Parts: sequence; C-alpha cells; structure tokens
Amino acid sequence: IAELLDNAVDEVQNGATFVKVDRVNIMKDNSPALVFLDDGGGMDPESLRKCMSLGYSTKKANKTIGQYGNGFKTSTMRLGADVIVFSRATHESKATQSIGLLSYTYLRKTGQDDVIVPMIDFDISGHWAEPIIYSSQDDWAFNLKTILEWSPFASKSELLQQFEDIGPHGTKVIIYNLWMNDEGVYELSFDDDEEDICLRDEANSGSLKKLPKKVLERQSHISYRIRYSLRAYASMLYLGKFDNFKIILRGKPIQQFHIADELKFPKVISYRPQVSAPLKDATAETTIGFIKEAPALSVSGFNVYHKNRLIRPFWKVTGDGSLKGNGVVGIHTLFVGFFLLIFFLTYISHYWMYTGVLEANFIEPTHDKQDFERSTLFVRLESKLKQMTLEYWKAYYHLIGHQLPASSSYNMESGGSVLSPVGHGPDMQKQPADQHKLGLASNFQEDMHLDVPSVALQGNVRHNLENGKPAVQPIIGIAEGHDSDGTPEGHPVTISADQICEENIQLFIKCEEHLQRETEINQLIELLEKEVTQAKLKCAKLSAYVEARKKQKTMEQ
Repeated sequence: IAELLDNAVDEVQNGATFVKVDRVNIMKDNSPALVFLDDGGGMDPESLRKCMSLGYSTKKANKTIGQYGNGFKTSTMRLGADVIVFSRATHESKATQSIGLLSYTYLRKTGQDDVIVPMIDFDISGHWAEPIIYSSQDDWAFNLKTILEWSPFASKSELLQQFEDIGPHGTKVIIYNLWMNDEGVYELSFDDDEEDICLRDEANSGSLKKLPKKVLERQSHISYRIRYSLRAYASMLYLGKFDNFKIILRGKPIQQFHIADELKFPKVISYRPQVSAPLKDATAETTIGFIKEAPALSVSGFNVYHKNRLIRPFWKVTGDGSLKGNGVVGIHTLFVGFFLLIFFLTYISHYWMYTGVLEANFIEPTHDKQDFERSTLFVRLESKLKQMTLEYWKAYYHLIGHQLPASSSYNMESGGSVLSPVGHGPDMQKQPADQHKLGLASNFQEDMHLDVPSVALQGNVRHNLENGKPAVQPIIGIAEGHDSDGTPEGHPVTISADQICEENIQLFIKCEEHLQRETEINQLIELLEKEVTQAKLKCAKLSAYVEARKKQKTMEQ
C-alpha cells in the first residue's frame, strides 16, 4: 500500500492535492476490493503502458520516491490477484483517458506464456470519448472484450462510469480478488475499524488473552499500532509535513504524526560528518531531548527515512537491557540537506530503550523499500548513532529523575554488566567532579565523523576448565594503567555487551574493506589475464606471419 501512496505523493509536483484509499464491493460477487484515487497529472496512453510494464521508471528526480519501476506491479500483485487502472491526462493539448488490466487470474486460466496487459484508450478532447486505434479496430475490440470478461465491469458504459469521480486529470486503481491467509480469510480486515484498514493476523494477535496494563499501554502506542494499522502507519510514512496534500483513508483524512513535536528538555549539538567532496564542509545539527512519555513507556528504535519516506521503522541500535542511552530523544539536521535525524529513548524497569527518526539519503534502500543495503557507510552510521546516544544520555539522564545504580551488584542482578565511564583511564582524573559522576568523555563537544571508529577495544575471554567444562569469564579490557598481561594496577575494566557490539561493528567494517579490496584485486587479475591472452594471440599471429614471409622468400629464391 505504501508503494501506491508513494505514486500519489510523487504527483504533488504535478498538482495533486489528495489520494483516497477505500474499500468497495465488486458487483459480480460482492467481494471486497481496494481503491486508490488521486488527482495528480494522470497518465496518457504511453505513460500507462510504461507504468504497467516491468522495470521502467521515469522518476529520476532527487525528490521523487520511486526509482526502480517495479513498485506498482509488485505492490498490486502483493495485495490481490488482479488490478484495473483508469487514468485521465492532458498532454500537448490532447486530453485522453486510458484503461489497463493486469490480471494474474486471466494469465493463469488462459495459460498465457507471456504477460499480456490489455489496454484501451479514448480521445476526450471533443464532446465524445473517441476510441484511439493504434493497430486495428479488431485489436481494440479484442482488448475491450478481454477487459470486460476479466474485470469487475460487465459493459463499456460501466467502465466509462469509473472516470466520473476522477475529474479532468488523475488516476484510479482498483485491486480485486484480494489474497486470503491460510485460514481462507482475507489478509486485510475492513471490519475491525470502519475508518481504518488493518492486517488481520497482526491486529488479532494476543486479542484473546487478558494482558497486563503496561503491555496494553505499549500496544496502544504508535510504535506497535503501525504493525497492523494503515492509518497509524501512513501517519508516520512521510517525514515532511504536507502543505496542500491529504491522504484520505475510508473518508477521513490521516493526521500526520511527527515524534519531533513530542520533545521535552531539548538540547542542541553540532558536528561535522565525514562525507564526500561535494559535502566536505557540511555542518550537522542535532537537537536532543526526551519523549513526553519518558520514563514510563517502553518504546525503542530509530525510524529511518529515505527521500522523505519511512524505510525502516523503530530500528534498534543498542541491545535490549542496556543501561546506556536511557530516555534520549533528538532531532538531527544537516544544514546542506544531507540527512535529518530524530531519535528517542524511553525507560521502563531495569531496561533502557530508544525510538527515533532518521532521514538518510546518503545510503540506498533495497528494491522493496523495506530496508537499507548493508553497506560500509550504513554500518558506520549505526555505530555513530550508538555513540551519540550513549554520550548524550550520560550527560542528561538525570532530567527524567533517574539515578545510576549505586553498586555493580545491581548490574549483575538485573542481567547487565559493570559499565566503565567513556573517559576511563588517566583522563578521568582530569575531569570536573560533576562530569566524573555522569561519565562524560572529555571530548564530548568535539567533532564526530562517520568514518571514525567509535571504540578501539582490546579484550580477551578467559576460559577455565571446571568439571571438564569450559567456563567463560568476564571480558576484561586493557586500558591505560594496566599491565600487558591484563592485570590492572587498580581495578579491572569490565566490558559491557554494548562495547562488544561496537568492537564487532568495527571488525565488520574492516572485513568489508578487505573483501572490497579482494574483489578489486580479483578484477585486476582478470583484466591482466585477458591482456595476457590477447598478447599471446597477437604473438601467435605475428609468428605465423613471420613464418609465412620466410617461406615466401625461400620460394622466391
């Protein structure tokens, strides 16, 4: 559904002011169907054919969401077996209306080897809708007959009636023969909420059990409701606020939800991310605060956007149960338009969790726009977000009335580990008393770079044999002031799970760099081998030519 909403949002640049999403009943069998209607520029006959063919996209602008050309086909086929499209447009003073049918049912039942998409077009520049004939009248009539046989409409007049609510330009998409789950029930539920469309299995999960109050509170939060509610999901789907555009779901406009508006105790931190040459001197600004429900509600994860569109909701960059990064909420803006970051954390019981928003136009999403490509830059971003979160929390956690546990026994009992301050070692002695309590690094205000490792930990795991079984001892970091054999001069520094994760991220980055280098070397080897082969062929030809010349001279003598 998000893919189809993207198409409508991309039409804002062509004057679109709304997209309507609703349920209708098919006259032939009274089955439900999904309808999408927008008042964008519409599609002329050529554009509709490109839209309904695989792998073609005209969206090359930096601000448009779609780019691969398969979103319409894959999204409609995921929702139902069949889709019929009605579109009106004016191009070069010629007004047209077109109808296209993409029917899996038709292809399967008629045994087609190729994907056949019957289409018919009309010229409506005059007073009447005149058929546009490209090859022959018989072909046009055959396409009309196919559409009437396999679509929800029984006559040409019923087809043309579908244009009445489109207006002078726009597009209507009707998806029918909706898919069912394993129990033979429609995957989409239209009855749970008359103003919403829900994923049935997600909406019904746990509904038969009496849940604790805190669980019910968490399930009422948008971070949970976006799993099954289209209204909740669409309210967060786009980061920018619409000025003159509405998403209307089942007759009621969707109110956009911006978690940035929920901040309290905001603080601003500026830094320069390490980026490519065109953005070398870019300056980024992060406004950090707490979500209004902190510290009562358990919500966690970054909401990562790409070109204004939500790609990865509530992505966790710190492990569950971590005592670092508690309750932080923030907004990050790069002044040159590089990316926008908002992140939020909340606290419950012994566990500290976070939630937030990030617009990352510098990393590429996967083709289905449900995740990002796992690139080196993506891993570096993950590490940097974690570092920023932990350092900020250490400075401002007291604003929501939290105090650190008094002893390490609390950490062990609650499943955590003894956490060393960021500025451990000799530098800790140079920090002011209040920073020592908060565990602030002395370089908290310094510039941070995406390609600079967050940590450079050295650690080992000691294995002892007890009753014939290996026992894993706590991992001890070797900081300054420690002997090389790991024995500390004062007290050992216990490495937390977060620090191990950070070290793992750095190793992953190095591994990817080595793999990339190996790939480059292999490509160079292949190139050199081809050059050697070509040189050998050339040498063989020259040798043959020399031998031929020698024989010719011998015969002449």
